[in-house]
Amino acid sequence: MNLTNTSQLLHESMTAILGTWSTKFEGRSEPLYWLLRAQEAAISGGDVGAVLAEIDDAALQSQVSALLHKCSSYWADVRYSTLEPVTRLWGTIVNSMRVAAKTGRATEAQNDIFDFTPTSVFDFFRSSWDRMEVADALYHVFRAMPAPECQAMAALLNVHVDARFDEELMCRVIRLLDHEGPMSPDEMAALDALSNTDLIFATFSGLRGHA
Repeated sequence: MNLTNTSQLLHESMTAILGTWSTKFEGRSEPLYWLLRAQEAAISGGDVGAVLAEIDDAALQSQVSALLHKCSSYWADVRYSTLEPVTRLWGTIVNSMRVAAKTGRATEAQNDIFDFTPTSVFDFFRSSWDRMEVADALYHVFRAMPAPECQAMAALLNVHVDARFDEELMCRVIRLLDHEGPMSPDEMAALDALSNTDLIFATFSGLRGHA
């Protein structure tokens, strides 16, 4: 899959997930949902103002507008200037995962901007699992990326595991896979606790060395 096709897949997948989140999992009450919707409109050349106008609650609308402004400043950093715009959408999810799971890798700016509840992040993944063909395609994209945050994303998008996900398990998987280097004693304990879910077999085996 070439770069253009990958970017198209990432964009179309996000659109599909947001649609499911809106219709099946009450996404329209979540700031993260609206932030992603507004960002998607911005990178597609759509009307961001029209997206914000869909928000009925004035306080929520104001919150999302402020978040969108902060995100625009965050992604304007020179480090991200060469990224394709769609990667910023998924970067928002990655940063939200880190903050929600308290992985320790989140920066001060990320903790300030992407401070969404674990429930909200979990609902994003619930919406992706509901579209199995979408989640599976994304799993294969992220699985090929060596960065630990991409491996965490792949783990949570894998629809071929026998695991009962909940918010706590999601956060444990994110914390475990969002680090580099040999595993600490705490991570080894988490690895043992997760071994029965087949997540390790599916997404973790061979990714990191043991101390």
